Amino acid sequence: MASLDKGMSVAQAIEKLFGIKLTKHEGLRNKVNSLMRNRVIVYNAQLIVERKSRGVPRDQLTTLHNAVIIQALLSDPKKVKRVFEEPNFRQEMVKLFSALLLERRSIVDISLLKPEVLKFLEVLSGTACLREVKLANPFETLPQLVLGPMDLLQAILAQTASLSNGDAMMAHYLNGNLEAAWESAQKMNSNDPRLQQYRDLVAREYRAAKEFDDLLDFLQ
Repeated sequence: MASLDKGMSVAQAIEKLFGIKLTKHEGLRNKVNSLMRNRVIVYNAQLIVERKSRGVPRDQLTTLHNAVIIQALLSDPKKVKRVFEEPNFRQEMVKLFSALLLERRSIVDISLLKPEVLKFLEVLSGTACLREVKLANPFETLPQLVLGPMDLLQAILAQTASLSNGDAMMAHYLNGNLEAAWESAQKMNSNDPRLQQYRDLVAREYRAAKEFDDLLDFLQ
């Protein structure tokens, strides 16, 4: 019988994938742990029973690599998981990531690697399984290392004065603040069909969340 792959520790996995000592970067460690808590990593049934700690099976290293990169742009681990599991949501995120990354040399002083940005978006916009195909890393340095506990999107939003309503809408949405995204969308005045499409997405999700909240209030 083949021996069970019990994997490696999270710290060992991150060092193998990115050459980073996880113990020296609390912000990255917290974000990776949030991915683990939200079960972005898939365990086989036998490993779930036998594992004593939150290890990473070797066949899940590509998943972890891609999740860390996506989480740099999409801080909510539940949404990161949706990128892996929901093709339609994945394509919506590609459009937003494209708007944030393309035609920029840097984002909040973190240099972007243009060839890698294009490769990252090319794979993400396709149908390749993100548990099997590695995404290119579009960042010269992972934002999680530079910004510590602050998210990349929070750092972008800290520059609110220089943001258009369209940029603010996308950043708020990706940062998980649907109400702020909706408020920015209401102020947006643009004929750009892409921005109008994103505004429609925000409006749909905001209405659905509002209807759900109203239902909960009614049932109480």
